[in-house]
Amino acid sequence: MPASPLPDCQRFRADLVDTAFSPHRHDTYTFAITTRGVQAFDYRGETRQSRPGAVVVLHPDELHDGRPGDDAGFGYAGLTVLPEALVRHRPGAGLPFLPGGVSRDRRLLTAVSDLFALTDAHAPEAHETALIELALSLDALSDAPAPVSPVTEAVIDAACVHIRDHAEVGVTLAELETLTGQDRWQLCRDFRALRGTSPGRYLTQRRLDRVRAAIGAGAPLADAAGSSGFADQAHMSRQFKAAYGISPGRYARTIVQDPLPGFTHPVLN
Repeated sequence: MPASPLPDCQRFRADLVDTAFSPHRHDTYTFAITTRGVQAFDYRGETRQSRPGAVVVLHPDELHDGRPGDDAGFGYAGLTVLPEALVRHRPGAGLPFLPGGVSRDRRLLTAVSDLFALTDAHAPEAHETALIELALSLDALSDAPAPVSPVTEAVIDAACVHIRDHAEVGVTLAELETLTGQDRWQLCRDFRALRGTSPGRYLTQRRLDRVRAAIGAGAPLADAAGSSGFADQAHMSRQFKAAYGISPGRYARTIVQDPLPGFTHPVLN
């Protein structure tokens, strides 16, 4: 899993033969170019398959799993991208959505490949251009999302900062109503439009970010749970598997994290 030069993205490679991920959700986009074999997964009520030359596109907060489509296994090159990165490069619009989960569109495949190939040697402008091209390629394949005002974007940004800053102690919708001046129905609707998930799930994911960091630092699972705001280890373990498709114990034994300092978002698809 090489380090990414982009703070909004993380690159990774995987080669799986007898490994499968149970159904789970996360709050980033995942783009995975199948490099060999058959990549099979259940997504939006159907079993999907991706073969070399296709790219899997998973929207934030959509339930999915992952497994080899045959005995030979499969490999892929992947990217996770924060929803807010796409919003930033698509002023006035919500999040694009590809319901099928797999695309062979040449423009999208090129955009994902170009973003994956960037290194620290490239200028920042190249990174921004690659993200913009990814956003444009998604727009060309998606239904046009509802317009979003700059005021709404600022409100949701403020809510996210408050949730991240208070993840350990927890945040209520009443607090967010007071902070943003929006009623909870409007807040939740706008939050999903711009982050692809609910405020409650966003809070859980930020707690899980802390768990993964603690596991990476060698902390016992019970300590990782307690320091991250979960009631106990069992509660943390349930949420962890729901987000990443594997248990925290197995994660600690098998997953190699991207070494980029300070990146707090998941690499699993």
